[in-house]
Amino acid sequence: MKKIIFLLLTVFTLQVSAQEISKEYDRIGKFNSKGVAFVWKNKLVGMINTSGKELAKPEYEKIGSFGSDNLAFTTMYGKIGIINMEGKVIVQNEYESISQFDGQLAITKKDGLYGMINKKGKVLVKNEYQKLKIGRYGDVRAVKDGQEILLDVKG
Repeated sequence: MKKIIFLLLTVFTLQVSAQEISKEYDRIGKFNSKGVAFVWKNKLVGMINTSGKELAKPEYEKIGSFGSDNLAFTTMYGKIGIINMEGKVIVQNEYESISQFDGQLAITKKDGLYGMINKKGKVLVKNEYQKLKIGRYGDVRAVKDGQEILLDVKG
């Protein structure tokens, strides 16, 4: 009988000390292996950790899945950006598109012109080219005013 009373008191104590940390969201996704979950409010998505701490406010139209580099593409107001798993904005949502990273480099498109960034969000090539391509051997070729140019990109 003492064991039953102890068990009931333990369960009651645990229930009393629990907090509702996520009732402000419409939906909560599953936590990934790093303890991060997507949350939705008013059809916008953000992120929380297992403690309920908000890592990114639900202000994005979309957050893609995180890669092995802990980066994900985001969409806000129809523009693309990049966020990391801690919720830090690496690239502001200002691009029409951002390619997948080829090593440390990604091609961006803004106002119809192409440029390049690295995984830290640093702009390596301004968006001023009609075409931009990373070659098989890491060479970067661009077209500006109809002329092909070989760029020396240092990240």
